[in-house]
Amino acid sequence: MALVALNRGPVPGRRDPGKQRVVGMTVGVLAAFVVLVGQLWYLQVLEGARLQELSDKNRIRVRPVAAPRGVLFDRNGLPLVDNRPAFTLSLIPREIDDREKVLGRLSVLLKISYAELDDALGRVAADSLMPVRVRRGLTLEEVARVEEWKLELPGVIVEVEPQRAYPSSRFAAHLLGYVREASDDQLKQGRYRRGDMVGQSGLERVLDEHLRGRDGGERIEVDALGRSIRVMQAAEPNPGAQVVTTIDRRVQETAERAMEGKAGAVVVMDPRSGDVLALVSTPAYEIDRFTGTIDRAAWLRVVQDPDRPLLNRVIQGQYPPGSVFKVVVTAAGLQEGSLAPMDRVHCGGAFTLGDHTFHDWKKEGHGTVDLHRAIVHSCDVFFYQAGLKVGGTTIARYAQAFGLGRATGIDLSGEKIGLIPEPRAGRRGRRAFLAGDVANMAIGQGALLVTPLQVARAMAAVANGGVLWKPRLVQRVERPERGVIWSDPGRVMGHVELSPMVWAVLRQGLWGVVNEGGTGTAARIPGLDVAGKTGTAQTVANSKSEKGQDHAWFAAYAPAPNPEVVVVVFVERGGHGGAAAAPIARQILNAIFFEKVAMAGFTGS
Repeated sequence: MALVALNRGPVPGRRDPGKQRVVGMTVGVLAAFVVLVGQLWYLQVLEGARLQELSDKNRIRVRPVAAPRGVLFDRNGLPLVDNRPAFTLSLIPREIDDREKVLGRLSVLLKISYAELDDALGRVAADSLMPVRVRRGLTLEEVARVEEWKLELPGVIVEVEPQRAYPSSRFAAHLLGYVREASDDQLKQGRYRRGDMVGQSGLERVLDEHLRGRDGGERIEVDALGRSIRVMQAAEPNPGAQVVTTIDRRVQETAERAMEGKAGAVVVMDPRSGDVLALVSTPAYEIDRFTGTIDRAAWLRVVQDPDRPLLNRVIQGQYPPGSVFKVVVTAAGLQEGSLAPMDRVHCGGAFTLGDHTFHDWKKEGHGTVDLHRAIVHSCDVFFYQAGLKVGGTTIARYAQAFGLGRATGIDLSGEKIGLIPEPRAGRRGRRAFLAGDVANMAIGQGALLVTPLQVARAMAAVANGGVLWKPRLVQRVERPERGVIWSDPGRVMGHVELSPMVWAVLRQGLWGVVNEGGTGTAARIPGLDVAGKTGTAQTVANSKSEKGQDHAWFAAYAPAPNPEVVVVVFVERGGHGGAAAAPIARQILNAIFFEKVAMAGFTGS
């Protein structure tokens, strides 16, 4: 019997399981597709820009390129300070995955304290991609160590940046100054970015806006290990401006060699324009030490050094001028009629005023001297009495006329003004100079204080006939693409009004100091007329065992008939001016005029 299969079709009211599965799968696929499209839209549209930025940060490094600072030249085109490439150690916070491990290894490799490294990173955000400079001036050996451990030091890079280069570590330290990374206080001013190199003293500070260039930058593609693959974009840095100073590098170097091992100051100035040809303060500090990282112990050693190497003695040292001040007393007395060239005084080595005895520097005295001989041999007894004739008020007035007790206006920060004594208050409220104070002031002692730069300007006024120039350090600032952008034509700040007769007496006396067997004989140069004045200023000893406590001065100009340079030498606690300071001035004058004598047969007159 045959069985027949009958297809009865779907039963009404019952769902088809197969169809249900198809619909379910379709709905699921559509839902997944919608979610996927939505996610893609979210990532590409809403979050696209942010994710692109994050992606770029992971593979692109933005590296600033420091602009070289402008070069400072001397008046003849020789560089006073230049730039050279140097290695800088930097850290990129975002790329340092294990901070403690990386800093610890780096500390051991380069002998840098862990605290210094940690402090450098702590100044910026942990996710910053900008390099944080830690140590400048790495040696080749230190660079090799970093490169050798490169794979173990993610986020540690060595960059090549321009760094200041000097003829020597102490060359013109107080004049040029130093640069270092902007401090936290300077960053608060809003003018600098972290890592900027800023002038901190000297001309570097005064001219910082001109010397600092505009930094460039590079966008560099790196691999997973932070190694550079290619430069995607670059903006070249714009170097700082070039500065032409009034300094003569050869004269500056000569003066520094002459002052080696001594504490003091030298100023060489052109009396015809106020141009400063050399400015030396010794002892000087090591500029290189201040440009790089200096630890607290090293800083304290410099600050607490009893020789005070940070003090710019040319403009900040305030000292009694000693017998150099006799030039002012002579000018005041002759101009006011209190003194005459034929005035004579017998010098027995001492002068008694009331119950006090004032001694001459020459114990046995000078015998009978007139004004000319008193200047030539620096007779104190003559000037004790001359000062009393002239009077303290008049002497003080002429001292101010010669620019003493006033700022010279030189373009360096921290200049001191010295001190010109004032009358004392009497019992009835009247102010007057005491006779003893006037006697001391007449030989440049007592409360009288001046700076070496003030003495140089005063002697320049004698040399040029009374013009008080503002000392000039910078001639012009130039940019290759724009030419001269700033210049200083020079500036007259006052005049000393004296009659021709007074100028003649002063100049004859100063010539005799050097050429008539006077106290400045050690500055005499055959073939060159040198005129000048010595000074020996008494001071208080720092200890009972100290010797040679007197400060030594010598202020000169040459050639005497038509002065071209003024040289002022000050040797702190050096002894007598004629013995300690005059020979140094002679070395400097020899360096200035030797070639001229040899080439042009200059003989003076």
